[in-house]
Amino acid sequence: MIRLKHLLTETTIDTAVQWAKTFQADLGLTPEAASAMAANIQHESGFIADRVQGTGVQRGTLKDAGKLGYSWAQWTHDTRKTKFKDFVKFNFKTDITKTPALSKHAYAFLKYDVQTYKELKFDFNLFKKSKDIDAATEDFVTKYEGAGTPRLEKRQATAREILNKIKPKSKQTNNINKSVTHIVKSGDTLSALAAKYKITVQQLKQINGLTSDNIKIGQKLYVQLTKPVPTPPKQTVPTPPKQTIKDNPWDDMF
Repeated sequence: MIRLKHLLTETTIDTAVQWAKTFQADLGLTPEAASAMAANIQHESGFIADRVQGTGVQRGTLKDAGKLGYSWAQWTHDTRKTKFKDFVKFNFKTDITKTPALSKHAYAFLKYDVQTYKELKFDFNLFKKSKDIDAATEDFVTKYEGAGTPRLEKRQATAREILNKIKPKSKQTNNINKSVTHIVKSGDTLSALAAKYKITVQQLKQINGLTSDNIKIGQKLYVQLTKPVPTPPKQTVPTPPKQTIKDNPWDDMF
């Protein structure tokens, strides 16, 4: 097993952004769901396909990982790692117990597994439609990855950073009157604030970069526009291409 210095090998946020775009196109995810998936994988492995769980960045084969997590989602359970091994051997004729996994192996297996995994009650069809970035991030880490120490707030912050790069910002953000703000207090709701400041809930969410109706006490919100602008058209998600991974005869084993 090879151990490398963290700062020299860790991928950047730009890598996660590119993968988020790929997830969105291939799997038909909303920008929020794609960003959530990319952020979680970024925190798990930095998109290093042969990464072995541990301090810093350790790389090797599935055999090197032993009982530890391996690859993109740091798949840990023996049944899941066996499924990964058999999937790669069947589709790529490669034994990842002897040869380190590659990105093409990790991505192909992720696409297959994320749509079929049910053990932690992960519902892919529900997840792919998510419009709430924080909820989608939590859903993926708790119900798909099953991470032991998820550090959820950091993952959610990364997801929002990715989302800001893949989802065009509304022109509303260029028309914010930053001299008028509101500090959220107990009992405040977006609908009540919208009525108070004579603005729509949708505009309020757009100018503050909110993806849900949830607000927190002490949160600073912009509540006024310098001039009204039209609401941008609804963003469309590309239709994913047909799945090219072969049907796996061993699939009923898992």
